[in-house]
Amino acid sequence: MKLLLFDIDGTLLRPMGFGKKAFQKAFEKVCGTSPAGDFPYDGLLDREICAKTLEMSGFEPEEGLMVKLMERYIEQLPSEIPEDSSKWLCENVPNILSEAGRKGFCLAVVTGNVREAAEIKLGSTGLSRFFPAGAYGSDASERWELIPIAVGRAETHYGREFPAERTYMIGDSVRDIDAAKKAGVRSISVATGLAPYSRLSKESPDFLLGDLSSDGFWELPL
Repeated sequence: MKLLLFDIDGTLLRPMGFGKKAFQKAFEKVCGTSPAGDFPYDGLLDREICAKTLEMSGFEPEEGLMVKLMERYIEQLPSEIPEDSSKWLCENVPNILSEAGRKGFCLAVVTGNVREAAEIKLGSTGLSRFFPAGAYGSDASERWELIPIAVGRAETHYGREFPAERTYMIGDSVRDIDAAKKAGVRSISVATGLAPYSRLSKESPDFLLGDLSSDGFWELPL
């Protein structure tokens, strides 16, 4: 069997800024000021976003402040989730996940979100049921390190091994491609996030798609 590792933001869920808005509100409440500067969050671990925002805003990213900020963010996030969460889903989601299961693929999630934030996002959109295992931004300090963690947890859950050549990292950012290369697994890049198709192409993923529509995805030689 083969293992599909899915990123969340920009891959399963459209990058509509709900998480970013929640984080900025949390920052204001914890730090007493609006965050300075702006940068794209795609592909970053939540802790990286937290540390970079603090530094850009003139704060030392010490552990106590980081923990407090992330706790406040997790508290804030549910209030930013859209009432009609179906509008948050990327093209052909969740259909692609159901189809993958029927075709015998195993699924796991790999995301820069800390576990609590990932559970809120997946739970609110009904996607949690597809992902019995995964790795989160709270599990490692670098994105590529999440892949072997997710594979190990998937192997424990499914009771089988997933060699690198049968494991695919599906994501929307250049960091997902880089992580797949460093972890030694294959990459499927989709231009449904902030990075355009042309930018993703320059990183030479194993496969590149405009989105997760069934026709294109299942034509890949997986």
